[in-house]
Amino acid sequence: MTKLLIVDDEQLQRESLAGFLEKIGYDVSTADSAQTALAHMHNYQVDIVLSDYKMPYMTGVDLLNEVKSRHPGTILVLITAFGTVDIAVNAMKSGAWDFLTKPVDLDQLESLIKGIEAHLAERRGEHDTTNSDLMGDSDYLAEDPAMLTIIKQATRVASSQVTVLITGETGVGKEVLADHIHKHSPRSSKAMVAVNCAALPSHLIESELFGHEKGAFTGATASRTGRFEEADGGTLFLDEIGDLPMEMQTKLLRFLQSGEFQRIGENIVYTSDVRVIAATNVDLEHAIELGEFREDLYYRLNVINLHIPPLRERRSDIELLTNHFLQKYSHRESRSGLKFSEAAMAVLKGYQFPGNVRELGNLIERAVLLCEAPEILPDGLNLPQPKQQSKPSGKLKSSVGDLEADLIRRTLTESNGNQSECARRLGVSERVLRYKLQKYHLK
Repeated sequence: MTKLLIVDDEQLQRESLAGFLEKIGYDVSTADSAQTALAHMHNYQVDIVLSDYKMPYMTGVDLLNEVKSRHPGTILVLITAFGTVDIAVNAMKSGAWDFLTKPVDLDQLESLIKGIEAHLAERRGEHDTTNSDLMGDSDYLAEDPAMLTIIKQATRVASSQVTVLITGETGVGKEVLADHIHKHSPRSSKAMVAVNCAALPSHLIESELFGHEKGAFTGATASRTGRFEEADGGTLFLDEIGDLPMEMQTKLLRFLQSGEFQRIGENIVYTSDVRVIAATNVDLEHAIELGEFREDLYYRLNVINLHIPPLRERRSDIELLTNHFLQKYSHRESRSGLKFSEAAMAVLKGYQFPGNVRELGNLIERAVLLCEAPEILPDGLNLPQPKQQSKPSGKLKSSVGDLEADLIRRTLTESNGNQSECARRLGVSERVLRYKLQKYHLK
């Protein structure tokens, strides 16, 4: 039986959580301080610690550090008030499994503990661990240590409800990682709905996300259910979130804060229980500086950040992924026995893969289709030749920069040094203007 320890200086909180967990079948002990908890753990085995963050003498984070040192196999979950969420997130990066906010949602607590139990069972060898060094699903494999860490982090946060921001270049597998999180979450029985924000015309994005009523706008010949409704109870994956128009960023933020939305052309307020995972290949912090992305939305989305490195930085994965794609496409094309020559594999390992895993998959598919021999040779890879990029000369760059700086300088003078008026005349936001002033060292 899984053994739990609840640590909280508030008696009512301890007894409430202990009563619930005992009722659903767990062996529960309690402690009124971090010191008492450590003394208990010195004498008794504990699998999971549920600790309040704010306690006298030693905080929950202090307890976390002691537990990591003395009992590395024990998992700790923080319980925190809203004002300490940032601390809890930082604690997760230091080794906490997850955090819960007060008042604790008991259904969420039960799901979280079940997810931890599954992890503990796997760690003890109670489930099949064949190829346990290859993390992820059949189409998401990794041997690279950095990538393995990312997938383990994704698995850990899957049981929580926090929003996740996945960053990385195009083609690294951001949607696949989002799918991995969804499949390992309590929402896995429901749908994961994916929306590519960059692929939709700006005037259709609101309808796509929130739905519309018949006749709400020209062309709306029938009512439509939005993606937030489709994903109710499941996960909504917002790919290329950096391309979401500013107006829609505001409406997305409102939904994340309240869980409420309205269809276009209707005054009824709807709610949807959706876990949001977002992804982007752009630098959102830079976009914030340029006034192209809302800072408050960024912090709402970026509770947990998972950055996937490009394939060229995890070359130990290239052979593993190559063999996976080879097996997949050779089976589809009935080309059993087809393999790569050592020379061809060496070429692949030396290639930069600007298109990352997606490019590798396309390349292997093409090689399988075109190869007539039992072995794929270097010539059969048909790697693209490096392009000779014509770069603007430093003189041209300097000229363009000088022109822009001169325009800003003159407009600022005409505006009597008023940055708001200067930004209005230039047709940019004040944030962009400040960025340009700093860039060109203008006062």
